[in-house]
Amino acid sequence: MSRLGIDIDTGLIYEGREGPTHPVWPTPPVCNATLIEEPGDLQRIPQSFFHHPFGWIFLETSFDFSARIRRGKLYQNFGNVNRETVQVEAHPAMHSDQIKAANNGWRVPKNLTVYCECTDLLSRRNSGEGLRMVLGQVDAASTWKIVQVERSIGSDIILTLRSESALGVLPELDTSRIDLANFGGVKSAYDRALDAAYRELPTSVVDQCRNAAVMFVSRWMQGIVNAESPTEQDLGAWIKAIRTHFGEHEKLAFRSALEIINKLHPRGKDNERHKMSLRTVDEDDAALAVHALGFILREIGWARH
Repeated sequence: MSRLGIDIDTGLIYEGREGPTHPVWPTPPVCNATLIEEPGDLQRIPQSFFHHPFGWIFLETSFDFSARIRRGKLYQNFGNVNRETVQVEAHPAMHSDQIKAANNGWRVPKNLTVYCECTDLLSRRNSGEGLRMVLGQVDAASTWKIVQVERSIGSDIILTLRSESALGVLPELDTSRIDLANFGGVKSAYDRALDAAYRELPTSVVDQCRNAAVMFVSRWMQGIVNAESPTEQDLGAWIKAIRTHFGEHEKLAFRSALEIINKLHPRGKDNERHKMSLRTVDEDDAALAVHALGFILREIGWARH
């Protein structure tokens, strides 16, 4: 059985098979981990480690920034006590440990919060693969998708995570290209879509992408036709209006991106999905909607280069 120990007083980390007795140096990044299985789970993201020391812990072992892939070990609380005294090997970063250990069989007592490998994850469907996980605390957190779960020879539960961030997908808005009177509404719709891509479940992501697409197209077309105020209509009507204004064979890719978002939307509605025999929106569908929204921004010239 794998063990992890966290010394809250120093932030130092210890690992081991029978107990967390071996110092890990340099100290790796360690953060709270929250499994997201339903929307309400987002409310379980801890405020701090001190408020929720019995939750799951993710210890990062590698991070590929270009691929947005993170690997590490997942732990769950061991026992029901916040801290326990463990005799550990002297830590190389602590000179005082070296002195104490010399007179104590090269061991020093530490008050650690102790964790073991997270077997709870293995009880989920597909051992958790495909589910989302939030790393961090409520004031600063990131969302990841579990793409692989493995158990090592040392009994560690090793995760491969892919970033669910919308960074690099939704381009930054070019404020100079957007009418000042419309910018507030455009920015609000953009922010809601971006926030959904970070934090919410697929149905909500598609909903916010559709809302943003309507906002973008209506305000963009207002400028195209020099209207005093934007026309308010749903996305399907805007797709037809763009075809009518520009012609059947123009703006095909643009209209297709709008159509993708529009066609995904009913899949998040139980009655529509049942009536049309559609499958449920999943993570990949939500990612497609976000990519389509980014394409729309680039097509109308509102993306900062």
